[in-house]
Amino acid sequence: MKPSTTIIGQDDEIILPEQSKYVTAEAELAVIIGRECKNITEAEAPHYIFGYTTVLDMTAVDILQRNPRFLTRAKSFDTFFSFGPWVVTRDEIKDESLGEVRITTRNGDEEVTNVISDMIFSPFYLVSFHSKVMTLKPGDIVSTGTPGALTIKAGDRVEAIVEGIGSLSNPVVAPK
Repeated sequence: MKPSTTIIGQDDEIILPEQSKYVTAEAELAVIIGRECKNITEAEAPHYIFGYTTVLDMTAVDILQRNPRFLTRAKSFDTFFSFGPWVVTRDEIKDESLGEVRITTRNGDEEVTNVISDMIFSPFYLVSFHSKVMTLKPGDIVSTGTPGALTIKAGDRVEAIVEGIGSLSNPVVAPK
């Protein structure tokens, strides 16, 4: 769950919080819900998806390490959720080939990459799972996980690359 103040887009600054000295960024595939759904199965999930986009999800790791109950706090600082700039509709990516989509988190020369099929939970499973907790509405975004996180610091430019969807890049700045 992310508050609206976390949301930024392509080329917007990720502002590091004063309270944290250890922040990571994670590239993720994001699923955009297209139709309201509640209590759906994994097999039904694709029919409720409008499309996909690219996400950078930030975490103040040192805050989370103090107490796992601080997950929301560690992920909810302003500018900690960048997404876009592209939306690829579900009909542009075959459901059966979604597992082969490669996701990469890049920060300078450092990068981590993997394919969706290697993730613990598939995008369709995650949509189904969350629909059993809450009603998902059109426009809701479900982030699906990451191939790995990279530490970011002021002066960096971090990038999320989702094969077949696009890339998203943000500069990282010190607290203002």
